[in-house]
Amino acid sequence: MRVATSALGGSGLLLAASTAVWPTRILAVRVPEVGDFTKGYEQSIWSWGRQFVYTSDGVPLDAFAQPDPVARLVLLVVVLLLAAAGVTAWLLRPGLEGRLLAAVGLALALATVAASVFERVSFDDRSLGLQPGLVDITTAAGWLEVAAAVLLALALALVVVPVALPGPANAASARVSAAAARLAGRRPTDPAEPASAAQPVARPVATWREGTSPGSTHTPSVGFRDDDEPPQRPRG
Repeated sequence: MRVATSALGGSGLLLAASTAVWPTRILAVRVPEVGDFTKGYEQSIWSWGRQFVYTSDGVPLDAFAQPDPVARLVLLVVVLLLAAAGVTAWLLRPGLEGRLLAAVGLALALATVAASVFERVSFDDRSLGLQPGLVDITTAAGWLEVAAAVLLALALALVVVPVALPGPANAASARVSAAAARLAGRRPTDPAEPASAAQPVARPVATWREGTSPGSTHTPSVGFRDDDEPPQRPRG
């Protein structure tokens, strides 16, 4: 369980780290207003607040340039590093202390990533005023951010639920273990495997048949019997 939780948390942190490099959304005006000398513009927005505006031809618009909020970027990087340290600590040091570090780190990372996702989803284009042809585009980094929030939420649940609700967690773990044991016990026979390996076949065994009594005149002979057939007792 610790390995699975660490894998989920680590994957979520890696996906969330992509938002520090690439923008999560683009506001594009494909059809400019009448009399506008440009051919439209695109505004790239990062999850940590950076905004970059350029024309549809790729020419930056310096008039709309804004300072980069470096402090928010540093905060995002620090939170992701703390979460990674907590997950690593729980993977290397199982116990209550490691679980607590993982829970705190994952909670901070989830709060940071989820806040950005909800802010992007709840954004109202009408706050920008009437702009014909405005298109709101979620980039690949934006969808990776959503996937990161889901993975971090699952990892945090796997860390916290066994402590908060030990009864249901133990019952669910027992069911999963029983199902895995049943699946392991129902291994189908390989079609290429010979029938003798799948089910043993009885073969006759050669035995000596000696005389039935000390004074008998019958000579010893050789006969055959099956494995399951008990040896015959001498007749008097």
